[in-house]
Amino acid sequence: MASAGNKRGRLRHHNKKAKLDEVRNEINVTPLVDVCLVLLIIFMVVTPMLARGKEVPLPKTLNHASDPDKAQPIVAVDKDGKVYYDKDPVGTVDDLKQTDFQPLKERIEAVWRSDDSVPQRVLFKADKGLPFKDVYPVIIAIHDLDVGSIDLGSNELKNDE
Repeated sequence: MASAGNKRGRLRHHNKKAKLDEVRNEINVTPLVDVCLVLLIIFMVVTPMLARGKEVPLPKTLNHASDPDKAQPIVAVDKDGKVYYDKDPVGTVDDLKQTDFQPLKERIEAVWRSDDSVPQRVLFKADKGLPFKDVYPVIIAIHDLDVGSIDLGSNELKNDE
């Protein structure tokens, strides 16, 4: 009899059905971490591509236009006098003076010939510490292309500065 009682006790124990659909109180963090890491990688790869043109410290202005970028060509001059078309160096101001800025002009005109939707404007950015004698020849060379307008790049001067 004792063995039957033990057997019955075991049967009762095994007859209890496990509930698989019970709500759990803990969060499964693994998928959340996976998604966050993928998003982080995407932002790390895409962010450098968002900035157009060579980064130079720009002068600050009170009357700052906030027009959206119209994909016009970007010309930049850094503190050493190096001239860049977008992010590609095309030479120094002194070197380009000798060739009448022809390499720069050819790059700008090639963009306008290849895509009619690009406006006949150029965004010009110059380092804020650069003397005007190094900026002026580049502006005149761009002006000689008969552009619609030359947009001068600047940063907005905040009220607390």
